[in-house]
Amino acid sequence: MGRTETFYSMGFRLTYPDVFDHPRGVLSPMEIGDMGDGVYFMMYTYIAVTEEDIKAMRDKSGTGELSQADSLKLADAMGTVLQVAGIGGGQGPKEIAEKLKIAKDSGDTFTEIGKYKDITYYAITNPDNDEKYMKAIGSDFAEELRNLQAALIDVLKNAEFIGPQIAGADLVGKTIRFETKDINGNPVKSEDLFSAHEVTMINIWATWCGPCKKELEELGNIHRRLETKNAAVIGICDDGVDKNDECKALIAEKNLSYINLLPYEGMDELKVESLPTTFFVNREGTIMTYPIIGVPGDISEYEKTIGGLLAGEGAVAEPASEDIPEEVKNTCRVIVSDETGNPVAGVAVQFCSDITCMMGKTDAEGTASFAADKGPYTVHVQKAPEGYAPCTEEFAVPEDRSDVMITLKKA
Repeated sequence: MGRTETFYSMGFRLTYPDVFDHPRGVLSPMEIGDMGDGVYFMMYTYIAVTEEDIKAMRDKSGTGELSQADSLKLADAMGTVLQVAGIGGGQGPKEIAEKLKIAKDSGDTFTEIGKYKDITYYAITNPDNDEKYMKAIGSDFAEELRNLQAALIDVLKNAEFIGPQIAGADLVGKTIRFETKDINGNPVKSEDLFSAHEVTMINIWATWCGPCKKELEELGNIHRRLETKNAAVIGICDDGVDKNDECKALIAEKNLSYINLLPYEGMDELKVESLPTTFFVNREGTIMTYPIIGVPGDISEYEKTIGGLLAGEGAVAEPASEDIPEEVKNTCRVIVSDETGNPVAGVAVQFCSDITCMMGKTDAEGTASFAADKGPYTVHVQKAPEGYAPCTEEFAVPEDRSDVMITLKKA
């Protein structure tokens, strides 16, 4: 029996054959889930670099983090193996293409892979768009990518379709264990942090994330109120290695008395794609609730969740977003090019509202896509690739979710 992976937001469970155990390149699923209008979406990406080479990149830095040059190298080596979309209400490929803003002449091929009630799932490939990338990565990686693509379609056709479920459901019951350092460089073990309190709230944030920074002061107040209730707050600053001084300055400015940590090895298992994201764990580090993604509409939701857990009101709490009227989700493309109109890959892009920030990188076509609820959003270029001048302009996302076009100048 092969390795099994469940994609709750998409609504299916896959069992992979042995060919997926040790690929030469790095194959990664990227699950987005419900995009509104009955559409569910995910993709598989492939990095044409070996795990050994990536480890060597991390080792040479001395910090375990990738340098900017190596990060851009990996971005250039990344391509799309396969997209997967599900759609309900008797709709099909035509409606998927319209909702995902796929051009009519894009050359995409839709292969039906299964159904759950009225939802039909498709694997989407595009040989034409892959041609330039395949030439760039070399014949060995290109051959493996094609083999993995074909194998993935077979795996998807044999999936167990269970229906879309709440994002983060698969994390409930998992145990978080780590060794890392706090923001000041002191060694820290998760077992020491978690065993000290019946409930610990873990808030993952970053210095570039506006909504994260806005809630920090109140999180400090919550921590102080929790000190008498056998509960505590800890923070993990996602960019605390690269932006250590900025992180420390924010901690001082917001008068935070709770411990803030650097990211730990293996944190990817938490599947954090938007910031802030907050988890609640017990003394053993076991996740007891669905994560709260973004800043809740009512900041007291954090304390209500902790209070319920302390009172033994059940191990699973509904996400705060369930209390907010459901809004239609859509997708927005950010397209970055240079002054001659050529696409720019590897641009780190922020997509932010007042509630949450998402991060993405442009692909070989200069495009980064984001799914989000209706509402005002802004786009920022966090980091331009080497050879391009920094871009400090703020771009407003049109209400109709039409593309955001950004032009980078050469340095």
